[in-house]
Amino acid sequence: PPYKDYAAMARFLVHELDWTAMGTISTLNAIKGFPMVNVISIADSARGEKSTGRIFFYLTDLDFTGIDLKSQNRLTALFSMEQSRNCSDSNTDAMEPTCARVMVSGTAKQLHKNDENFDFAKTAMFSRHPAAKKWIDTHNFYLCELEITQICVLDYYGGPHYVTPEDYYKTDPEKVFYKRQNHFNLQSIDEDDLERRHHKRSKSLRIRVHRDVDEISIEV
Repeated sequence: PPYKDYAAMARFLVHELDWTAMGTISTLNAIKGFPMVNVISIADSARGEKSTGRIFFYLTDLDFTGIDLKSQNRLTALFSMEQSRNCSDSNTDAMEPTCARVMVSGTAKQLHKNDENFDFAKTAMFSRHPAAKKWIDTHNFYLCELEITQICVLDYYGGPHYVTPEDYYKTDPEKVFYKRQNHFNLQSIDEDDLERRHHKRSKSLRIRVHRDVDEISIEV
């Protein structure tokens, strides 16, 4: 998604990535009250299906994340474009603002078999994470959804931007993927709107335009 379409960027990363770094407030005696983080597999739809923006995941009380959330049900989930190696492949450091990241804060809601979205969430998780089928019986995992309170997006210089859950969910799923249709001349784009990165390993040039453009056509 283009620069400044923050809701679409948030939806894009949540849909594209299969896991998150989830932060909770620790209940471990040695670091009680400290932030704690864990890798949590997620899905917002079955693989190949449209973006929903809904963040589904499994938890277990045998792991500290589940225990932490039973004590204080507050979490933040981090999604970074570097998880797909997109940034390092274009020689962009993971901490650069142009390596887009989204921080989604909220609470974990357990889904039960009679909940309306249980079957959808289960199918989505099994599609992206087949190993999850074995977790349920062996380690007492239970299905959850992240109920969003705040979304923070950083995808360019100038500081973070905040997206309401309402704007996030009303984003058209088709906008998550942009189709380019009209030609333009790179020389007509201001240098401030253009970021050029030379990828030495593949000997390619990656160009990211930070404003709305219908199509990119490049002659080499």
